[in-house]
Amino acid sequence: MSHADLTWSAWSGLSDEAAARTAAAIARSTGTRLTGVGPHAYAGRGGRVAFFDRDGVSFALVPGGTAQLGHDPGRFVPDARLRADFAEASTEWALTEPLDRFLAEVTSPPRRVSLPASLVAVRSVEADTLLPPDDDDDDDSEGEDGPEGGDENDGHAWLMAGLDRLGLRPPTPDEWEYACGAGATTLFRWGDGYPEGLPYGTVPLIQEPNLFGLVIGDDPYRAEFTTDPAVLCGGDGGASLCGGYGSFLSWIVLATSYRERELAGTVHDGGLLGETPVRPVAPIP
Repeated sequence: MSHADLTWSAWSGLSDEAAARTAAAIARSTGTRLTGVGPHAYAGRGGRVAFFDRDGVSFALVPGGTAQLGHDPGRFVPDARLRADFAEASTEWALTEPLDRFLAEVTSPPRRVSLPASLVAVRSVEADTLLPPDDDDDDDSEGEDGPEGGDENDGHAWLMAGLDRLGLRPPTPDEWEYACGAGATTLFRWGDGYPEGLPYGTVPLIQEPNLFGLVIGDDPYRAEFTTDPAVLCGGDGGASLCGGYGSFLSWIVLATSYRERELAGTVHDGGLLGETPVRPVAPIP
């Protein structure tokens, strides 16, 4: 069986010795260096993580399998604080829809997907840092720092092509959401509520590695590229915080299934390559 078929349940069921052997085999097949395997817990859930290094970038094993993704409004029960914050935002910003419809519009729909195991970067990196300035095609529309002309997807195409030459790619939208939630079906990867204050500065809940060992969805400013140029995940580019939208509208952009559609529409001519990060994925053969 290919290690790409390694599921979360199979990975969790391995003995420590078997997990170490499996991780070592994955390192050999991906040309990475295994740096650690061990237990890890997050938000009351426990599991096992494996970390790898490739050219100074840390990757974590994200087992695959069938997963439930998206926000299910039929399952969601908001707590009193979230309802109060939403009511305040509705008054302040003239939101006309009820909470359930609002959440349905700003999140991906509920669905079940099957995904392969992969190695996912522990932290996102700036696209133009990961790809050196001269790592471009011989297309006249591309300058030293990436594409400067052409259609609205040129910047994304440059990113995809550059990562492909490194044997990497961004996550698909489904992969990003699965990597962030790590099997959690709640609104956020830690539950359905959020702490006091705003998701800015030192907030251990969002800055701690999730169950897969990833630091992901930890900063509203850092929406991340996916394989789909129309889908950025993990934030809104800081619009909610800069705009003073309040707790609910600032926290909701870190919901696992949040979709920032307006920000994705500004990805053209490479304009966001210098400020929008990407989370490299190393496929497992």
